[in-house]
Amino acid sequence: MYLVVLASAVFCFGQTARVSQDEQAVRKFVDDFSAAFSQNDAAALDRMTAPDYTFVTPTGTIQNKEQRVAPIRSGALKYEYAKYDEINVRIYGETAIVTARVTVKSELKGAPLNGQFRSTLTLLKVKGNWELIASQASAIN
Repeated sequence: MYLVVLASAVFCFGQTARVSQDEQAVRKFVDDFSAAFSQNDAAALDRMTAPDYTFVTPTGTIQNKEQRVAPIRSGALKYEYAKYDEINVRIYGETAIVTARVTVKSELKGAPLNGQFRSTLTLLKVKGNWELIASQASAIN
């Protein structure tokens, strides 16, 4: 009887530790994602997103990976910063759902593009690394 209880406790503790490690890794991913925007690092954004990544803009337009990264790569879209806070991470096996508030200060072709957004990021663990497969942003009015 004691062996079953002990084994159950070890199993549950192991799951909690894994979730904690995954959550820490996902939170680091969000920090790195924020830094990539703030540094206008298109190469980092390209590495962090899946080949079939999709983004739903605040206006409801759907962008693929190239459409999302191209304006940063060309310099048409320049971020001063993109700060994520109010971050909530939920792990479901090899999938993570992140909700957050994002505060952005940027310029698109010289015109200010600033605001606060609620964002959802969907990440998938591939070969031990987290990658972004989909995200969306809704303007906070």
